[in-house]
Amino acid sequence: MLGSILMAGALLLGISPDHDQGINKLQDSYDQQIIFESGGELVEEAVRACEKHFGTAVNLPPKLPPVAFTHQYGRCYDMESGLDEHLEIHYLNRHKPDNDYKIELYPLENKQQLKHLSFQESELTDHTTAKFYKGPTNTLQLFVFEMGNWQYLLTAANGASSEIRQQELTEIAESLTQAVNSKDPAYATWGTLAVTEAKRKYNMDVVDYLYMGRTKISSELAEEKFKLWLKEGAREFGVYVTVAFHPTTHQFISIRFEEI
Repeated sequence: MLGSILMAGALLLGISPDHDQGINKLQDSYDQQIIFESGGELVEEAVRACEKHFGTAVNLPPKLPPVAFTHQYGRCYDMESGLDEHLEIHYLNRHKPDNDYKIELYPLENKQQLKHLSFQESELTDHTTAKFYKGPTNTLQLFVFEMGNWQYLLTAANGASSEIRQQELTEIAESLTQAVNSKDPAYATWGTLAVTEAKRKYNMDVVDYLYMGRTKISSELAEEKFKLWLKEGAREFGVYVTVAFHPTTHQFISIRFEEI
C-alpha cells in the first residue's frame, strides 16, 4: 500500500494548474502517458487482469466521491511488482490535489493488517464491520471493510480543503453493499438514483416509474433510461432520466433530464 502511495505521489510531481486550454490538453496527455509508462492501465483492463489473476469476480462500488477528477487509472499488482498482490484504482485531479481517491482490493487471505493505525469502528447497514482512520492534515483518510473474497481499502486525501470525508467514504461503501446484496434487477441501483435525483431537482413527488432499457454505447459507457411521472399539487408532468455509467466497473458517470 505504501509503495503505491509513493508511486502516485511521484506521478504528480511538477504538475501545476495552467489556465491555457491548449497547454492543459498537452499536459493532460503527457500526464496520462506518464501514468501508463509507470504501469497504470485503463480501469476495466486492470479489473479484468485481476479477475483473471485471482480467479474471482471484482465488484467495485457504484458510487464515486462527489468531486471532479481529471485522471483515472488502474493496476493489477502481482508478485513480480514487489508489493502485496492487489487491485488498485486511482482517481485524481491534477488541478486540485485534495481531489484524490483510491480503491484497493486485497484477497482476504492476503489482507492488510494495518495494526499500526488507530481506527474508529462502525457498522454498515448490512451489519458489515467497517473501520475508519483519519491521519493528520495533509496525510490520508482510510476506510476499510470486507465483502465477498476481498478486503476493500478506500483512501482519500486529508487536506485542508478536501471534500471527501468519512461520510462520503461510508456512502461509497454502502453503495457496494446495496448493489451486492440487492435481489432487485441490475438496473435497480440506477433507477433509485434516477428517482432520488429527480425529486431533488424538481422538488416534486415521483408517482410513476417505467424502466425503458439499457444502451451500451462503448466498452466504457452505458446508459439506463427511465420515464418518471412527477406531481405536486395540481402540477404534473413526465421526465426522461438517463443515467450514464461504466459497464465494467459500474461506476456512475452522469445523469441528464428531459422533460416530456
